[in-house]
Amino acid sequence: MKVKGIFFTVVSAVLFGLTPVLARLVQEMGGNALTLTFYRNFIAIPILGLILFCKKVGFRLPVSSLKSIMLVGIAGVGLTTLLLYSSYDYIGISTATTLHFLYPVFVAILCRIFYKEKLSRIKVVTLVVATLGIGLFLERSQAGTDTAPGTILAVVSGLTYGYYMMDMEKKGLSKLHPILVSFYMASFISGALLVYNIAVRQIVFLLPPKAYLYIFIMAVCTSFLAVALLQVGIQYLSATTAAIFCLFEPVTSNIAGVLFLNETLSVAKVIGSIIILGAAAALAILDQEPQKLELAEQEAQQEVHLTEEG
Repeated sequence: MKVKGIFFTVVSAVLFGLTPVLARLVQEMGGNALTLTFYRNFIAIPILGLILFCKKVGFRLPVSSLKSIMLVGIAGVGLTTLLLYSSYDYIGISTATTLHFLYPVFVAILCRIFYKEKLSRIKVVTLVVATLGIGLFLERSQAGTDTAPGTILAVVSGLTYGYYMMDMEKKGLSKLHPILVSFYMASFISGALLVYNIAVRQIVFLLPPKAYLYIFIMAVCTSFLAVALLQVGIQYLSATTAAIFCLFEPVTSNIAGVLFLNETLSVAKVIGSIIILGAAAALAILDQEPQKLELAEQEAQQEVHLTEEG
């Protein structure tokens, strides 16, 4: 079960890591952060609805679950996407994605503050090492460029995404059908952005055909595949552990930036990638030991209990 959780979470991270390139291309065609966030969710609604219909999955959910999905969807997924895409206007994609990936730290902190969750030494060390690896991805700002707004937006997007990761597990949403949760999240986010657009009027409804194609790919890969896989991953892992394995996303984004946007990959970024992957691998190996000991203790207690009954 743990191996499945790791696999689904890493695949989700890779899919998420490819979207910044597509987002940048759409922005160059006249799109903006609000447009991208709206269409990415709006296009996903009929796709998710069709899949649910074909799989004969019921659309009914308790009102309490719908309220949680609405809150986590808008304040978590929707706001995160809007903040991150907005940061691209001020800083590079690789820098923004890297700053966003401070969110594993936010997950651990939020779980500690709101749910009094204790952090094992393994997770603390892994978080520290992974954060150091992320630090190697940071680029120096160009002369005359105000990168402060982009930096703040990217970091805050990490905080809101950390909230999403935490409450998906703590509110039990990860136990619901992942596609059904994605369907309602996309619906709530799209509706909220349409209402917000009444005041700001920033959604661009006429874009080149190629831009819609890129957005469609983003919608399928993120609002459907990546989100669904991540929800399954959280179901098999804890929120903190899943967040650490999502660190494969900035590695993917930097590689994609080199291949498709002609960005440079410095030695520091290569070292950072190795550190991040090493931290994730160490967690996969070392975090199994406490679980093995706990299972062994439970089996021993069961044997004692059976012996006493005999």
